[in-house]
Amino acid sequence: MFKLVWRDNEGNANRPVREDLLLLRQRGYVTHLVRVLDYKSENDAWRRDFNFYRIVEVLWGISDWINPATAFRASKVFNYSTVLNYEGDNATYLTDLSTFKAHWQGDDGLRNFQAYIHTYLNLA
Repeated sequence: MFKLVWRDNEGNANRPVREDLLLLRQRGYVTHLVRVLDYKSENDAWRRDFNFYRIVEVLWGISDWINPATAFRASKVFNYSTVLNYEGDNATYLTDLSTFKAHWQGDDGLRNFQAYIHTYLNLA
């Protein structure tokens, strides 16, 4: 478990609900799959940036941070390259992304993507 932090954006830090699963992207790679454990964000007021946080549990994570495998490039994990156009510190629901809906075929797309991710990351 760890504190997943947001940069000065309490509204977005509160966007994920308890039990939501988040794929974390860092430097162009998918690095973690985490589950949100708490109900709302907390504020570490002593921090200058990234002062809002949520408690999350790691379900999956890459093992090599120095030389991550090409298989974990975000475009490979999401199975389409335009996912790289979405950057920033905000939590975004995949179903809100028009490119996600277009690539993963509409209403059943999220379910199909979840099944794909389960297999792609070799989750038991």
